[in-house]
Amino acid sequence: MSRKTLLGIGGAWVGMAIGAAIVSAAEPAKPGPNQNLPKPDGKPADMTKPVKVYILAGQSNMVGMGDITGARPLYPSVFLSADPAVLPGALPIGGFGLAAHGVYQSAAADAAKGAKVALLTGAYDPKADYTRLAPTKTATVALGTASEKLPAMDGPHTVVVSAAIDVPVTGTYTVHAGFEDSSCNVVSLEGKELYRKEPGGKPKVAKVVLEQGKRYPLTITCFKGGSAAFWLEQVDLEGKGDLETVTKQDKKFPYLLDEAGKWTERKDVFYKEARLRPESAGSPLSATSNNGKSIGPELGFGYVMGTFHDEQVLLIKTAQGNRSLGFDFRPPSSGRAEPADENEGLEYRLMVKGVRETLDKIDKIVPGYQGQGYEIAGFGWFQGHKDSGSTKEEYEKNLVNLINDLRKEFKVPKMPVVVATVGFHGYRLGEGPWKGVWEAQMAVGDPKQHPEFAGTVAAVDTRDFWREVGESPREQDYHYNRNAETYLLVGETMGRAMVRLQGGKAVEIPKSDREARMAARVAAEAAKPVPTEEQKAASLVAVKPIILDGALVAFVTNPRYEPSLLAAIKGEKPERGSPYLDDTLDEAANYYRVADIRDYDWKPIGGDLNGMLWDYHGLDLPATEDKTKGISDLKLTCPAGMENWFAPDFDAQRAGWKSGGAPFGVPGDEPPVPTPEWYKGPKRDEPKTAFKGDVLLLRRSFELPPLKEGYRYRIRVAGSTHANSGEGFAIYINGKLLAESKAGVAAWRREGKKPRGAHVWAALRDEFTGGKVTIAVSNFPMNNRSAGAFIPVGTPLSVWLEEMKIPPLGEEK
Repeated sequence: MSRKTLLGIGGAWVGMAIGAAIVSAAEPAKPGPNQNLPKPDGKPADMTKPVKVYILAGQSNMVGMGDITGARPLYPSVFLSADPAVLPGALPIGGFGLAAHGVYQSAAADAAKGAKVALLTGAYDPKADYTRLAPTKTATVALGTASEKLPAMDGPHTVVVSAAIDVPVTGTYTVHAGFEDSSCNVVSLEGKELYRKEPGGKPKVAKVVLEQGKRYPLTITCFKGGSAAFWLEQVDLEGKGDLETVTKQDKKFPYLLDEAGKWTERKDVFYKEARLRPESAGSPLSATSNNGKSIGPELGFGYVMGTFHDEQVLLIKTAQGNRSLGFDFRPPSSGRAEPADENEGLEYRLMVKGVRETLDKIDKIVPGYQGQGYEIAGFGWFQGHKDSGSTKEEYEKNLVNLINDLRKEFKVPKMPVVVATVGFHGYRLGEGPWKGVWEAQMAVGDPKQHPEFAGTVAAVDTRDFWREVGESPREQDYHYNRNAETYLLVGETMGRAMVRLQGGKAVEIPKSDREARMAARVAAEAAKPVPTEEQKAASLVAVKPIILDGALVAFVTNPRYEPSLLAAIKGEKPERGSPYLDDTLDEAANYYRVADIRDYDWKPIGGDLNGMLWDYHGLDLPATEDKTKGISDLKLTCPAGMENWFAPDFDAQRAGWKSGGAPFGVPGDEPPVPTPEWYKGPKRDEPKTAFKGDVLLLRRSFELPPLKEGYRYRIRVAGSTHANSGEGFAIYINGKLLAESKAGVAAWRREGKKPRGAHVWAALRDEFTGGKVTIAVSNFPMNNRSAGAFIPVGTPLSVWLEEMKIPPLGEEK
């Protein structure tokens, strides 16, 4: 019997001697679907027999997008509140989670909600043991409800709150009590101090591990009265679903790790990437064979086939992202749908080319090859996202032709084929645009629908392998949320199906209860009443303490943001400038805006600049300049004899300039690329002041007050003189160049609505000491007007000055 007599795949151990009958051993008790593949034994394959060659093809999900490391949690942290007005889900800002927890008057199972309050005569005394003192008055309070006030009484007194709390999930937490004045307190949990904030001081917070299903006694000793706000933050959340986590933490797929915790390697399975990296030498199959960063189905598939075969196995992957079967992989037998497009069917031709070139050099690719030849043993297909919206009939026709054409191409009339279906969104797939693709993929493996493929083609349903965002490294539904377990299960189930097509025994991976759980969840969501606008508004009010004392603090103390925040407060010009004005300090101010505090909004100053008259002049660029590429030098915007047009002492009237009010623009201008039918955006407004030319020069002197400390300032350049969503500009203050932009707005979907202009950096604040300030602006065409790129029309050009009060950055700043 061969060294692979017993093959552990799926829920049963199966044995196969080459050329002999199949025998089965007894099934282990309650085997896990991923625990039966043995670890590689490190022995070489039988090199006296032809190499078993498997071709793996598809688009990006066959390329492999299952992350090996770097999984991020769904939320950086989760805030928990007992306020009944709070709507669980996501905090309105910051990407944080929002959940509910319980607050009870005692740890008893039947305890009422809320907290008990003892009011004791006399101001807070740090030496006092308030557990031994008799209260002057007692009450209860809805602890955690931000709009509630702590009970109080006349004269100096101390408020002590006692309660029991629980959490919905075991994890690491921090505890926070009060808001504004009432945030000055001490919080103890089971006698351990977890939070302290002295009046005028900063909070000191400690972490604690809390278990689901347990109630913890809590005491809050308040230095000041006020809001009964109370909340928790679940911290130190870990990402899920990358290969490191799935194998080393979740203990799944143990065959991928050796006894030292390193990735195992199959010397009997060689992996060759023939499409994206045809020059690569390939390697024995391991978790890092694909590219060292992510895995695809090849890993699970290869481990199954390596366990099944005594012969050397060669995996040839030829896959490319963003490719459809109906166009890119279109097989010859489907004919040409777009004969004039040479890219139609290109991916099919490149697939065949990659396989042939690999096989032509098999003696140089497969280590230890002895001229024993090879056998194309099977083909695996995992694709479909790009064919969204296809009908079953259309995709099915092309898939059948793909199978038949490849069999003819490689002269293997019965070449075993395994098709892994699309599985986007799991059992909700039928709600999306891939229903026809999935039905077609399942159909080719159904002997009743395709009897000609009976016993040689199998389709495996991957919907059960879908993992939700919260179980996965990151949110990318088109890449199965980059979940390594998904890609391993797809690969394993493809391998098991291939074993069965070749006469072996390998049970299917047992179906989970995900379909039932999904149905229950969908039904529960459907039964939930939709929150009213009033409820949404009440929830926003309820989470105000969490936003300002929790989420904002987390944002401003994040090491990623601290340097840019401090630089913005100081008015330091960044080394790498940007025409887009919003920065990290604006992000911090957004927390106040969401909390309905508008003190830190940008506000226009200097009067109605749009209503004032500006001096302006239009000119054309030299005929030698390519307007689609913009200008190479700002000197091109300076007319002869007007080289100092931006200087305070330049006499615009004497130079023949005109006067007009904003907005400025070329009347009747059309986008350089015709507006496509799909664009439903607004039409361009006509300018108040019209001019002709490629370049517009604007200037005006203003009487402005000195700039205020604790504020920052910026000059807005909104719109463009031509029908375009943003062009190049330069801004001068008293003849000094403040900023220039030669980039325009190319990615208008992402950047078209962002405010543009320049901040008044600290180095130029001395130009605003009170009195006359000359602002000059040029607007000119840039490379976003390149041929073929549609940029929708924007508003005509306006310029104005704004100020923003610098917000306090949370309790930690």
